[in-house]
Amino acid sequence: MKNLLPTILLSFMFSISYCQISAKLMRYMDVSDTHIVFVFGGDIWIVDKTGGTAIQMTNSPGEESWPKFSPDGKSIAFTAGYNGSQNIYVMPVTGGIPTRVTYKSLPDRMIDWHPDGKQLLIGSPGDNGGRRLLNQFFLVSKDGGLPEKLPIPYGELASFSPDGKKLAYITKITENYPFKRMRSGNNSDILIYDMVTQKVENITNRIAIDGKPAWAGNTIYFLSDDNDDMRLNIWTYDTGTKAMKQITDFKDFDISYLSAGNKDLVFEMGGDLYLMDLATRKYKKSRSKSSQ
Repeated sequence: MKNLLPTILLSFMFSISYCQISAKLMRYMDVSDTHIVFVFGGDIWIVDKTGGTAIQMTNSPGEESWPKFSPDGKSIAFTAGYNGSQNIYVMPVTGGIPTRVTYKSLPDRMIDWHPDGKQLLIGSPGDNGGRRLLNQFFLVSKDGGLPEKLPIPYGELASFSPDGKKLAYITKITENYPFKRMRSGNNSDILIYDMVTQKVENITNRIAIDGKPAWAGNTIYFLSDDNDDMRLNIWTYDTGTKAMKQITDFKDFDISYLSAGNKDLVFEMGGDLYLMDLATRKYKKSRSKSSQ
């Protein structure tokens, strides 16, 4: 028995292992002041933004997607297919039972929190004739209720200005197309909608692919392949000077996704997850692992 004890203990020790999570398998990442949230294997995970062991927050037959931190970082809103249709749910970052927000039969996409922390911007197919299959923007209370449609014909992804008075958005998602480095009139542009004047301004207005806007401070960050290599890199648009600038120069792989918090930008490139400090615009790899 004494000879077996070390063997038993050794077997137990090796049964608790950790594995690195490949950023290639992460989807829909977002960042708060302290954490990164992402989807892995159809479930929502959360990890300290400096890296470490990721904690699985959901475990259900239904698939979750598009998680977004609330402005105070205390809640996560997301899309989930728990009841046959894709609806919006909210849950605390500490975990718990999600609260259902929408009950539409058509699929809803979680897009962004309003800066007031009380409303959610969602995308859902419209109900008017030929635009039925195109997403339109709606605002809905995080506690539920009837969604209110914004007076924008259609849109896919968007990000609020810090004061909530403007919205940077795109009308189609072309940066995820399987064919790359295309130049056509079907490519997306970054538009700004003024919630007060209800006017729209095209801030990129070029034939390149521009997508995934993320508004932080006085800057709109977005992906664009407007460079000699036609690789999707991060660009900035200064809302004061209206100047555009490319701030990353990856040549081997496209950046597949980005999202901005109050202090950081999180993005995926070539199977690695990166965190960019918005104050210095310096970035580094962020490594996460899960316990198995």
